[in-house]
Amino acid sequence: MLDPDIAAFTGVPQEMPPLSPDVIPMMRAGMTMMAAAMPGTEIERVENYDADGVPVRLYRPASDTPLPLLVFLHGGGWMFGDLETHDAMTRHLAAASGCAVLGVGYRLAPEHKFPAGLDDAMTALDWARRSAADLGCDPDRIALGGESAGGNLTAAATLRLRDEGKPQPLFQLLIHPATDMSFSLPSFTEIAAPGLSKTYLDACREYYLGDVSESDPLASPLLAASHAGLAPAIVLTASEDPLRDDGEYYAAALVRAGVETLARRLQGLPHGFQFLPITIPAVAAANDLIGGLVRRYFAAT
Repeated sequence: MLDPDIAAFTGVPQEMPPLSPDVIPMMRAGMTMMAAAMPGTEIERVENYDADGVPVRLYRPASDTPLPLLVFLHGGGWMFGDLETHDAMTRHLAAASGCAVLGVGYRLAPEHKFPAGLDDAMTALDWARRSAADLGCDPDRIALGGESAGGNLTAAATLRLRDEGKPQPLFQLLIHPATDMSFSLPSFTEIAAPGLSKTYLDACREYYLGDVSESDPLASPLLAASHAGLAPAIVLTASEDPLRDDGEYYAAALVRAGVETLARRLQGLPHGFQFLPITIPAVAAANDLIGGLVRRYFAAT
């Protein structure tokens, strides 16, 4: 059951319009308008940087010592979102965790298809590792995380890092990630969410992947031949989310591969709950939980 405060705020769910080149700009404009009304949180230091061609934004809470750094990838179906639309979300995450957070403005489909967004995530992570000290952060405590499409990019990045023989992030934070581009796991039939229908997600996949097979493990991390050797994972799913099984099946695959994994289903929450106002108690509680987990995992190293 959806949290009653969230249900009252969102009203009756509306079916997403069919995606097309004409509709996408309007949907992006709508997201920008919604984001502009979201209450934010004051953070002592917020600065924009160019990470080797990728726009990034650093959110650094007050601290006299170097802070751990979470490189964070926003959601939006690989086609929507930027540093501005997800500014409030990233501020809340930095405030709740007490850690520095680096938002990444990766390239979007359909203008930039797979693997452009993944390439940008890898570039931003590499830049963060090289620049951490200059940013007032601890280069030995850098993690990678994301929500929805950003969770997909996070999981794919850890696979790619492993296969390229590069160091893993300290841990990976996966918030209701998409991990199987077939969008056919049981939760898709068990949970009705008109704004996140299979028809809509199939269109997202087509615009993002183009001619690339949905079985490519860097597109569908759940389908990787092996999940061994990946960073410890925090996997959070939402009970009222058609993508719920994407995260929970992925967490199980990590456990089977011997990867330290904390998995938790957040009750009463829908997909994209972090994009809802922090004034909703259930959203605030979830944000505090995520921040606390990030802080705990950083403190454990």
